[in-house]
Amino acid sequence: MERHEYDVMHAREMSHWWFRGRRRVLLNLLRRATAGSARSRILDFGSGTGGNTDAYARVGRVVGVEPNAGAIDLAKARGTALYCRASGTELPFAASSFDVVMASDVLEHIGDDVGAVREIGRVLKPGGALVFSVPAHPWLFTAHDKALWHHRRYTRPTLRQLLTEGGLDDAWVSYWNTMLFPVVCTWRFLGRLVGRDASRSDLDATPDAINGPLAGLLAVEAALLQHVRMPWGLSFVGIARRR
Repeated sequence: MERHEYDVMHAREMSHWWFRGRRRVLLNLLRRATAGSARSRILDFGSGTGGNTDAYARVGRVVGVEPNAGAIDLAKARGTALYCRASGTELPFAASSFDVVMASDVLEHIGDDVGAVREIGRVLKPGGALVFSVPAHPWLFTAHDKALWHHRRYTRPTLRQLLTEGGLDDAWVSYWNTMLFPVVCTWRFLGRLVGRDASRSDLDATPDAINGPLAGLLAVEAALLQHVRMPWGLSFVGIARRR
């Protein structure tokens, strides 16, 4: 991503409705994947500016890996988690090192996403879990995705194929960001019609007055996801297991 987007992430990820909602869902899935164990070794794959990394430390021992040096500097300024700089397709860890790998909206940034998933599988212990989120619906690829340097958005079949080719089995997958799906789709298609600037994402465009209510909606959705799968949404979230 552009340095500007890392600065936006660092400034917004603890308060912005989208970051807060996604973090709540991923923490719930992490607890499900570890069955509540506090001794789990967790890798935050593509840790960005560190807001999620510190949150994952509530569940186990966590290390962040990130290819962008500037993002690591921002993450280190935020908390006390350990970080290393490395490519997602060449992780500097021994095989079977981690109980869980967290990949929150990372795989769409990697050209060789199959290679990345295979590398995740290599560092997972047998039966270990990948907890992930990825953007859904290729037809929704807009200036927002270009600003974030996304290579793709996924369908259910392409996501299943990715995990299978990477040596993982999808244990549980659902759509996410269901309640706001119509609103965000409308916003992005309007942006496409007016030729919105493709150098900036939507992440710094939410007025403060509606940030709280939007975060509240996603909190309700996070609670629902503990019991049901959502039928549609802007993203996929899920758990996959190493065979």
